[in-house]
Amino acid sequence: MFHFFACFPPLFAQGAAPPQGGGDGGLMQLILIFGAVIVMFWLFMIRPQQKQEETRRKLLNSLEKNDTVYTVGGIIATVYAIDKEKGEIVLKLDDSNGTKARFLLSAVAAKVSNEKTK
Repeated sequence: MFHFFACFPPLFAQGAAPPQGGGDGGLMQLILIFGAVIVMFWLFMIRPQQKQEETRRKLLNSLEKNDTVYTVGGIIATVYAIDKEKGEIVLKLDDSNGTKARFLLSAVAAKVSNEKTK
């Protein structure tokens, strides 16, 4: 009787036995790689976001009356009043007729420097 698998003995040969002793080497490499991935994730994702949030917090805390700001909606206006406890800001939109609007403090995108407004 002909055995099909007899034609291909190297393909179905048993593999070599794993080395005995010191089996923690693979586990240690896995732990090191996992730790490296966590460090890279922190360096490239979390840390820049923390810096950006700190810069934004400083911006919102430094706002004062008569500062010129622009909102996330693209409105350029002058700060009329700030209520940091409520998280609200009143912006004067038009100087000629005194139009004012109330926004959330988080709607302020940036402070416009005085050189840009003149």
